[in-house]
Amino acid sequence: MKIIRRYVVSAAVLALAVALFNIGVLFFIGFQAVQRFGESRMGAGEQLENVAAQFTVSAHGTMENRARYQLSEEGYAYLEEYHFLWSMLLDEGGNVVWSWRLPGELPGSYGLADVAKFSRWYLMDYPVRVWEMDGMLLVSGYGKEHAVKISLMYPLNQIRSIPQYLSVIVGMNVALFLALSLWFAYRFYYSLRPVCAGIDALAEKTPVLLAEKGTTAELAARLNQASRILEKQDQKLMQRDDARTSWIAGVSHDIRTPLALIMGYSEALTENPKLGEEPRGQAEAIRKQSLLIRQLIEDLNLTSKLEYHAQPLRMQEYCPAVLLRETVAEYYNEGLDERYEITVQAAHQTERIRQQGDVPLLKRVLRNVIGNSIRHNPEGCRIMLQLSEDMGWIVWRLWDSGPGIPEKVVDALEGEASGPGEEVHVMGLRIVRQIITAHGGHADFVRNEEGSYGVEFVMPVEFG
Repeated sequence: MKIIRRYVVSAAVLALAVALFNIGVLFFIGFQAVQRFGESRMGAGEQLENVAAQFTVSAHGTMENRARYQLSEEGYAYLEEYHFLWSMLLDEGGNVVWSWRLPGELPGSYGLADVAKFSRWYLMDYPVRVWEMDGMLLVSGYGKEHAVKISLMYPLNQIRSIPQYLSVIVGMNVALFLALSLWFAYRFYYSLRPVCAGIDALAEKTPVLLAEKGTTAELAARLNQASRILEKQDQKLMQRDDARTSWIAGVSHDIRTPLALIMGYSEALTENPKLGEEPRGQAEAIRKQSLLIRQLIEDLNLTSKLEYHAQPLRMQEYCPAVLLRETVAEYYNEGLDERYEITVQAAHQTERIRQQGDVPLLKRVLRNVIGNSIRHNPEGCRIMLQLSEDMGWIVWRLWDSGPGIPEKVVDALEGEASGPGEEVHVMGLRIVRQIITAHGGHADFVRNEEGSYGVEFVMPVEFG
């Protein structure tokens, strides 16, 4: 309501200013015209012509009066219709030879000076109209409050200049409107600047404290309130995140020592020749599960750090094609089971590409994806890795000949809720997506020709 009221008042001020401006211009032009070109006489018009046509000359006139004039009933009707208060007819000597409702205060004869005066102005404060009729003057008067006589004369060149005057007036009006509108707009903009700055501060999650005054006082108060609410929320979120990070760090620290003992004893039992085949197999299973627990703990720490940008990237130059081949070679050097085959296809143009990135983290991405294919295909499969360049982007494609990434895992990673009772493990692939995002790229899960899901990393060539 403050804004509406303010703009209503502004519109009224604008209209009043324009009206006063126009009135002033008209008065100025009129005054200049009167001063420069004098006055002009107002004509009698068609009304008096109609009245004069209804006069007749009586045959009983005398030589002294030359004739006696009479007005028909229609002529009297014209006088009533045209709102004349009185009327008279003057002969060449200025004497009244006919009259109708003539006020008693008016004389019966007039000189040339009198005729000149009332023809231009008033006859004893009566505004009159004058019409020449057969050498005589028909004078008809209105009431004293009926009309105002203004007699002006304009030269022809001034009449011809009216379009130029109008264009100047219109131009000045437009300029005045623009000036006032810009002024009001600037004032409103000036009052909104602190509010805009407050909104920007909210977007940047910085505290807002605006002065609650003027037209935007209520809006400023709401922004201050929103800032306080967001600040409290941020504090609670920070406390929650700190608690989670502390819990993860504490669990990782507390479990590291007993896990190391379990792995050490299980490995010792595995190598003990005194044990039978079955106990050694059980010890080997314990060791493998312990390694898996250690990997899960490391993944938990890493995803927590990546989520809160607490994991610094140790940037160094690398070649994507070389990194891909090195990762695959490590698997073969570690004794890859014969049931698995890993193939690498690197486009020729990718051999010359040099990137900046955290090589251990990127290698972990590749190992996570390859490891998932190995773990979820116990009967063996073929794992395909492909590297290409597409319009300034380097594309990594990884898929296997098995069932691929389960659809429920893809749904969980895309933010879709899993069904009731379903437990979906997405830690490894979530870390993959976080690492690629930290390097300026994005990870997508796409279907291959067989209908199974694979993973595709797209990273800018110029990154780093």
